[in-house]
Amino acid sequence: MKKIVITIIVLVSIGMVLGETTKNPNKAALYSVIFPGGGQLYNHAWWKAGAVIGVQSYLISTAIYNQDKQEEYKKLAESTTDLYQQQIYQSQSKNYQDKFNNDLWWIGITAGLSVIDAYVDAHLYNFESEKQKILLHFSENGVVLQYKF
Repeated sequence: MKKIVITIIVLVSIGMVLGETTKNPNKAALYSVIFPGGGQLYNHAWWKAGAVIGVQSYLISTAIYNQDKQEEYKKLAESTTDLYQQQIYQSQSKNYQDKFNNDLWWIGITAGLSVIDAYVDAHLYNFESEKQKILLHFSENGVVLQYKF
């Protein structure tokens, strides 16, 4: 599993280093799906990539923590014979299960937003240079739109 993750990171890095003048939105979205922040790295949006990686890392770590705590309280509830203590452990287990489910939803939402952001950002990658090619002139007779190739 480690080798696969390292291979993916290397391939994404090679794709970013090639220095494309235009960005492929599908590639950006794919990189963002494969690796949190991968699409932002591909688009050279360094701050966004850091934010996505940080948020996704936090959410994944809290999901793992909440799942571990849920399992711990579930085992405690099964091992005790005191009904009152068992209800407390079951309540805590359910509380951590709800937190875990909430974390999964947030991971999905942030991953989806990351993919959308990478896709749109790739479309707008060379927007400033393309904008310089379009000239709009107003005259007494009307409007002239000129595009330089």
